[in-house]
Parts: sequence; C-alpha cells; structure tokens
Amino acid sequence: MKKMLYLQKQRNALPLSEQGFTLLEVMFAFSIFTTIVFFLTPVLQIILNNEKSEVRLQEMEWEVFCSQVKKEIRSVSKAEVVSGLLVLSNNNETIYYEKLGTNLRRRVNSSGHEVLLQNVVDVTFFRLKNAVKINVKDSWGHDYSVIIHSYIDWK
Repeated sequence: MKKMLYLQKQRNALPLSEQGFTLLEVMFAFSIFTTIVFFLTPVLQIILNNEKSEVRLQEMEWEVFCSQVKKEIRSVSKAEVVSGLLVLSNNNETIYYEKLGTNLRRRVNSSGHEVLLQNVVDVTFFRLKNAVKINVKDSWGHDYSVIIHSYIDWK
C-alpha cells in the first residue's frame, strides 16, 4: 500500500496577526479614555459655572473696596462730589474716584490708575453730612450701596 501524505491546514489564528485588536489593547485604550473623561468632567463644570463664580468674585471685590474706601474716607479732611467724581482731599494729596469704561478707578494727585472694581455699569457718589454714599451697579444687574461716615468734621 502506498502511503499518502496528508497535510492539514492550521485553523488557529497566528500569534502575530495584525487583523484585529487584542483584549489587552482594548482594555488599555478604555483605561486611557476613562482617565480623560474623569479629569475632563470637573473642568467642564468649572467652565459652565464660570458666571456664578464671577458674581461671587464681584461680591468679594465689593467687600474689599468698601473696607479700603472706608479707611481712606475716615482719614481725609475734606470730601466732595464734583461732576460724578468723588474727590477726597488731605493735607497734600487729592484722591479721585471715577468710573473709566467698566472699571472704577482711583487716582492720586491726577496720576496713576488703580482699578478698584471691575464690571461696573453705573456708579454714583453722594455727599452727605460728614458721610459719603456710594451706589454701584455691576454688569450682572446687582446693586451695591454703602454709606461711610467720617470721624473728622468736614467743613
């Protein structure tokens, strides 16, 4: 009898085939994706809630402004409102508070540019007896008001 050689084709996948992803590659890609999504979610929340944080920042900015202007008004010898400007006079200094664009700025002896408040739509100053009233409206529609009394008797 004659011997026949019978060759069988291998039906298993080759170990180095480039025909698809292995489970390890899929798990690695998924872990990178979940890491990116995990860190991206808080960043998107911060970006979307930016307006609320700006409003809160404006409120803190107002509190700092009030404490600074109180300290300054209580140390000057004269205060007056001249054509929309608050003019504070001390012995050798004249301090101006004025609105410039959307900022409230402070100038000393007509020089300098110190921004005190930002995103200001309207500001009004009123001279009361030994006091100054400041009303501010910001770009979000909030109204702020403060009355500052002086310890020194203004003339």
